[in-house]
Amino acid sequence: MTLTEILPSLQKLSHQEKIKAIQFLATELAQEAQNLTTESLEYGEINTELNFQPLSEKDMIEQSKSTLETYLRTGSGVKHEQVQKWANSLTIHNNNG
Repeated sequence: MTLTEILPSLQKLSHQEKIKAIQFLATELAQEAQNLTTESLEYGEINTELNFQPLSEKDMIEQSKSTLETYLRTGSGVKHEQVQKWANSLTIHNNNG
């Protein structure tokens, strides 16, 4: 069914029914957006060239555990300069000046 087909029926609804239709559609859109967001999440890591490398959820969890164990054992982590370089690479540049 297309929007063109249902518009005449929507126009005939009472004010209260139109509000219910809007609420229904808003709920549907929110659920679809939530599903898209959930489906689009990817697990991965940033490699030394600052590129995203996809990993499975299991691999990501194992890598996180390993990194935490290394940090707890050695007390060292990623250098501030490396994190800053990566964070700066995320900046969106405005080409309009």
